[in-house]
Amino acid sequence: MNLYALLGHKPGSINIVSLLSEATKKANITGCIVPEPDVKIYKDAVYYSYLPLGISFNFEPSTPLSTARNSPKPDPSLLSLVAIHLYSHPTDKFATFPLSFTVSIQPSQESTVTMVELDMTKKAHEVVSLLGEPEKKEGGGRAGNCWIGYQSSLGVSCDFRGADWENRNMALGCVTISTPEK
Repeated sequence: MNLYALLGHKPGSINIVSLLSEATKKANITGCIVPEPDVKIYKDAVYYSYLPLGISFNFEPSTPLSTARNSPKPDPSLLSLVAIHLYSHPTDKFATFPLSFTVSIQPSQESTVTMVELDMTKKAHEVVSLLGEPEKKEGGGRAGNCWIGYQSSLGVSCDFRGADWENRNMALGCVTISTPEK
């Protein structure tokens, strides 16, 4: 599944609804009814989080939003999807995102694009083996969980459930897909 194709979409777009329906079926949600999102509104972002599906959509408004308690939900036509967060249970109370997804890799010296398939069961060493050495590495030890980033080239960051860089079997906690910064 190419999640990059969803970037720029509005909440409720047919492509986002299709993804949610597919994830709902794969997650064996009773009655195959897409759960209602937990919506959090900030001045510069709106998150639609589907905890039982392990996915959260980060939308940016075209103009700053009011965060007053009585403010209505923002008009979906004013929002644009800028990032998708995929989770692995028990990270932030999310279930594990049930679908595999692809990441596009294009080595700078080659014109061929390679599609790499990932899922939320991958371990740290598998992610690095598939995506290559990360552009950034943070965390570990007292700094908290390990994190690797490929934002410039791939628009991907990966948080692991572990703080020991020597543990190649750290589980994925969260993968974020966004537009590469290139």
